[in-house]
Amino acid sequence: MGTVRTTMMVCLFAVSSCAAEATDSADTGTSDEEPASPLVELVISPVNPTVLVENGVSSPVAFEATAVYDDGRRELVAAQWSIDNPSLGAVDSGTGKFAASGTLAGIGKVTAFVGDDSATTDVTVRVETTIVGDGVPADGPDRFPDAPTADPTNAGTLLYPLNGAVVPTSLPSPTVQWEGGTDGDLFRVVIDSGLARLTFYRVHSGAGFDSAITAAGEQWSTIKRSSSDGSVRFVLDRWSAADQTAYRSAPVAISLANANLDGAIYYWDLGAGKMLRITESGREDFIPNPPASPETGSRCVACHTVSRDGRLLAAELWGGDKPSAIFDLTADLSADPAPTVVAPDKYTALFSTFNPDASRLLINRGTALSLIDPTTGDPIAAGGAGLPANGAAHPTWSPDGQTIAYVANTNGTWAVDYTVGDLATITVTGPDQFSAPTVIRIADGLANSWPTFSPDSNWVAFGRGANSRGRNDSIAEVYPGKLFLIPRTGGTPTELAALNGGQENSYLPNFSPFDEGGYYWLAFYSTRDYGNAAAGTKGTGRRQLWVAAIKNNPTPGEDPSAVPFWLPQQDVAADNMSAYWVVKPPVD
Repeated sequence: MGTVRTTMMVCLFAVSSCAAEATDSADTGTSDEEPASPLVELVISPVNPTVLVENGVSSPVAFEATAVYDDGRRELVAAQWSIDNPSLGAVDSGTGKFAASGTLAGIGKVTAFVGDDSATTDVTVRVETTIVGDGVPADGPDRFPDAPTADPTNAGTLLYPLNGAVVPTSLPSPTVQWEGGTDGDLFRVVIDSGLARLTFYRVHSGAGFDSAITAAGEQWSTIKRSSSDGSVRFVLDRWSAADQTAYRSAPVAISLANANLDGAIYYWDLGAGKMLRITESGREDFIPNPPASPETGSRCVACHTVSRDGRLLAAELWGGDKPSAIFDLTADLSADPAPTVVAPDKYTALFSTFNPDASRLLINRGTALSLIDPTTGDPIAAGGAGLPANGAAHPTWSPDGQTIAYVANTNGTWAVDYTVGDLATITVTGPDQFSAPTVIRIADGLANSWPTFSPDSNWVAFGRGANSRGRNDSIAEVYPGKLFLIPRTGGTPTELAALNGGQENSYLPNFSPFDEGGYYWLAFYSTRDYGNAAAGTKGTGRRQLWVAAIKNNPTPGEDPSAVPFWLPQQDVAADNMSAYWVVKPPVD
C-alpha cells in the first residue's frame, strides 16, 4: 500500500503563528518531518517611541510584534494589543496601531499578547499647544529662543499665580498675570507640567493692555492631568522691541492636590450689600430681592451664616443691629420679596451659627449669646444655661456638635467692634446645655476674632490683630491682622505664615467642609494684591476672597499652611468678605 501524506495547519496559539505539522499516514506510522522550532522571545517595535501631539494633530504609531525562535528565525506575527492607560490614546487590538487622544500627556505601557507570551514597551505622549494672540507678527514666535537670557528685571514680573501655592485639582485655570514691558513688546507665557506644555504669545498693545492670559478649560485640564510630579510651572518671556532681545522671568510653580472641592460659597459683596453665591456654574445673585426695610427700604443682607448641610442661610438685614431672617437655600429665592423661613420680625442678631443638624441657631446680639429655633425664630426658653450674657462675639459651632468657640471678654459695646478679646470654648454638655467657658488663647493686648473649626473639629483657625475688623470704612481705618491655628483644647497658637505671606492683611477665616488631598481648605479675605492693576486688584486694597491649603495632620509649632490662591469667579471691582463654604444643599 502506498504512503499518503496529509498536512494539517495547526495554530500554535502560544506563538500566534501557524506551523505545518506533517504526519505520515502509512502502515509504519513513522514521520519524516522536523518538529517546529520553539519561540524564544517576542519583540515589539518601535521600542519606547514618543508621540508628539501638536495643536491637536499627531501621527499614529504602527506597532509590530516579531517572534524570535531558537533557531534564529525572526518573523512578524499577529498579536492582540492593549494599553494600560486608554486616556493617553487607543491602540487597535488587532493591528497594533496607536493614536494619541491629545487630552493627556504621559507614559503608557503597550503590550502585545501572542498566546501565553507577551512583550511590553513604553509609549510617551507629549502634548504641546500654542496660542498666538491677535496682532502678534507672523515671525513673532521665532523671535524667542528656546531658553532666553534669565533676566527678571527686563523680562517683567509674574504676579499671579503665587509661587508655592497649593491648589485643588478641581480649580479652574488661574488667570496668569504679569507686569512690565511697553507698546510693541512681545510676551511668551509657558505653562508646563512635564510632558504637557501650553504656550501663549501676546503683543503689548499699549494703554489698556491687561498683561494676562487664561487657559481654556480643556487646555488647563490637560495640563493638570498630565503633571508628572504634581506641579505646574509658569514662565514669562519678554521680547523687547527696543533692543530686539528676549529675556526670561523668574519661574513660578504651584502644586496640585488631588481634591475635588465642590459645593457652594456664600459671601458678602459689601458695596452692593448683597449676598452672592459661587458654584461651579459661576457667580450668582441668588437673592435679588430680599425683604425691604419698612422704614428705609434698605435691602441689605449681611453678617450671614449657612447650615452645614447647605440648606439654611441666616443673615442680618438692613444694617448693623437690625432684624434678621432665615432663608431656605433649596427654594427659589428670586421672587420679590424673597420668601423666608423665619421673617425679619422674629429675631435680631449680629452674628450666628447653626449646630450640625441645623435644629438650633446660636445668635450673638450686643455681646450676649442665646439660642433660637431656626424653623420659627422663637427663643429656646429651656436652653442657654452656661451661655455668656456679655463680652461675647463671633460664635461658631464645631462640626461634631460638641464645642462652641467664640471670642470672650471683649471690650466693645457690640460684637462688631472691639480691640481686646480672648479666644474661648464652651462644651455642649447636653441638649441645650453648656459648660462654663474655657479660655484657650488670651487677648494679650490684641483682638482675637472669628474662630472656625477644621472639618474634623480638632483645630481652630482664628484671626488676631489690632481690631476685630480688618477695615472700618466709616472712618477709613485699616487694621493689621494675621491668621493662626490652635488645637481645640488650647495650647500655643501657630501662625499660618505661608498663608499670611509676610503681611498683616488676612482676616475672617472659614474652613470649608472638605478634608481632601491631605489638606483642610481655609477661606478668608485679604486686602493683598491679586495680580496686576489691569486684570486684578493691585494697588486698590480691595477685600477679596482667598483659599489656603492647611495640612490635615498639623504638628503643633510647625506652619501647616500653604501659599493661598485667589477664589475664582469673584468680581475684582467689588469688596468681598465672609466666605461660608458648604456642601451642595439637598434636593427635596
